[in-house]
Amino acid sequence: MLSLVTALAVLVHLVRATLIEPSSSSSSNCTINKHPDVSDLAGVDYAHHVRAARLASGNTYRYVHHRGHDLQKPTVLFLHGFPSSSYDWRHQFRHFSERGYGVLAPDLLGYGGTDKPTDVRAYTLKNQADQVNELLDCAGVGELVSVGHDLGSPLLSRFATYYPNRSLKYAFLDIGYSAPPLGLTAAGIAALNNYTLATGGYEPSGYWSFFNRTGAGKILDEHQDSFWSVLYTDNEPLYWKTVYGPTGALESFVKSNKRASTAGFLSAAQEEAIHRRIFAADRGGYDPALNHYRALYRDLNIGDENVIPKSAQNLTKPVLLLTAAQDPIGTPDRAERSTSPFASSFEVQEIDSGHFLMLEKADEVNKALSEFFEDI
Repeated sequence: MLSLVTALAVLVHLVRATLIEPSSSSSSNCTINKHPDVSDLAGVDYAHHVRAARLASGNTYRYVHHRGHDLQKPTVLFLHGFPSSSYDWRHQFRHFSERGYGVLAPDLLGYGGTDKPTDVRAYTLKNQADQVNELLDCAGVGELVSVGHDLGSPLLSRFATYYPNRSLKYAFLDIGYSAPPLGLTAAGIAALNNYTLATGGYEPSGYWSFFNRTGAGKILDEHQDSFWSVLYTDNEPLYWKTVYGPTGALESFVKSNKRASTAGFLSAAQEEAIHRRIFAADRGGYDPALNHYRALYRDLNIGDENVIPKSAQNLTKPVLLLTAAQDPIGTPDRAERSTSPFASSFEVQEIDSGHFLMLEKADEVNKALSEFFEDI
């Protein structure tokens, strides 16, 4: 009898292990590698939660996956922006997993350990939304609450459009919802720059034309120290208004190897080293990630956008918008104007932070997200 109980216990353990850490998913026709290359992430405390999934559609996605231990709580999907990877959500992994939530954060297409197609058309929002959905199926994820930051916000917007029943709630960080049809095109960016120059005295998005150019990634690769310093400066209102936003200014700054003062919310030595490895030239550098901008700027989404019905513009699930008070590019008022008309249930909270609010003010962001997710 004892041997039978022991055998049953072992069987249960094996079944649970298979559920918790699947090596493959025949239902979604994908394969999961439980031990992908994480050498670029040396020093992080979550490397044992990193997986890589070869999707049936062809691409391999590396991602962080904590399976939730509270079956009453959903999985939190985190979609990062530029120039980032799942590493941007490092302060959220422990917070939400310790509270019973599942966590899934992919390196999006062109970033980190995920495939980096050279064809810009691979980076359309519909293609990416389809692949994120496929990844979720592959990983066996059910109920979701979904969070997007920076360029992860337009992707979350279309994930909501194409898969409206997949998420229970949406949270947009810094950059708000992008209703169809997209305005993030060359014409839309030019209009935004002209308007903000006339009303605010500066261009917020002149860097888009630089990022669109062939060879822009190589310039960033060759001047990574300078680019890093502008991204994570401790004086975002100054440097992003005078260096990052104005047309031509960022390229000139990095080619001159200038440095901005960097932010105190980063432990510069370790975090800069990890960022440097993630975007190392021998791993592809910055150029594949710039394809997200190119696909938008060149209006490669137009065919998909034109067939989205007007009825699909609205978000039918509750929405939280966390704005960044110190970001002169993704301004709070612009984020709120793009989101509130399309959300039937809408909350907004301003965080006294720069663009990377989930890093700079991690505790405040985690608290706001936790409170928003609590009443599911």
